[in-house]
Amino acid sequence: MKPPELNTDVIIVGSGISGLVLSNLLKAKKIDHLVLNRLEKQKKLELPETIPPSALVLLESLNLLELFSKSSSKTFGYHSVWNSDRLTTNNFFDHNPYKYGLKLNKKELLEDLRELVSEHVLTYDNLIELDKTAEGISIKMVSENSVRTIRTMLIIDATGRNRSILKQLGVASESFDKQVSLSCHLPYFKHPKLIHPVYTESFEHGWGIVSSLNEQTNAMTLYTKIGSPIIADLKAFPNWKSILSGTTFFKDFLTDDADRKIVGGGANSTKASQIVGSNWLAIGDAAIAFDPISSHGVTNAIYCANSAAQAIEEQLTNPSTSPFQAYSKTLHHVFDEYLEQKSKLYEV
Repeated sequence: MKPPELNTDVIIVGSGISGLVLSNLLKAKKIDHLVLNRLEKQKKLELPETIPPSALVLLESLNLLELFSKSSSKTFGYHSVWNSDRLTTNNFFDHNPYKYGLKLNKKELLEDLRELVSEHVLTYDNLIELDKTAEGISIKMVSENSVRTIRTMLIIDATGRNRSILKQLGVASESFDKQVSLSCHLPYFKHPKLIHPVYTESFEHGWGIVSSLNEQTNAMTLYTKIGSPIIADLKAFPNWKSILSGTTFFKDFLTDDADRKIVGGGANSTKASQIVGSNWLAIGDAAIAFDPISSHGVTNAIYCANSAAQAIEEQLTNPSTSPFQAYSKTLHHVFDEYLEQKSKLYEV
């Protein structure tokens, strides 16, 4: 029997932090919507996520601070050695009103967010067709070996750097650097000279960050550029010792075993060439994706979701006010400010 067609006001494609936070906000506004959650065919390497004290104010305003705190631990700062051998410690103790950040257990957080909006979540295998007209959008997706059609007024791309919906809409991406990342898991190690569990250090041809994932595991990520003379060597863990041999503290986190799995990926600053259309918009990394050194990836996801929820509500009730264009202008401004800050940081 053919599954019935579904109709909804908003479709959110993607069930990461940005998509699920947006779903929670739309639910609170009583806006009919669905979240499309794609079945993961390949398990990703779990990496630590930290959000700064400033983001906690936003979470509190959205009534999500308690939920985020439930699956997190407090963190009180971070360390760095950047283009020198001098250790800099950045403490959160002087921030107000929150004097700490949150180290997220992302897996648990996503489960908790998904549970809050479980009635809105549909799991699928693949999207096979997207048809956009002035009257609306229809999506055909494969789920449990059957094809299902969903019709909507608005569609939201929350698929992260993949920008799956934007690609189907023919929207290109703009890249502002060539940075890539290579990550692995290491046994947990508490460095005797470091107070905080997050440490960043620059080295020749790149930089890296090591952060505790849990009480058994540290995650280390090294960043360099496409075309860098070390990029080929970084793909094999035994080479990391020689590459990091001149670092101040970074080298101390490495182990002697040779079979650490290395996972690579893009870590460049990118922006969708178009963030909104007449009946679609992008949020989180699908709209603007930052260099990880900014430490604002999760904050951006939450901020975008909140701004998008307001724009969607206004678009559905009073589209003549052009709320999507205002949303796009705001995100372009945020990205321009980020590029300016990033440029100054890498000049140091």
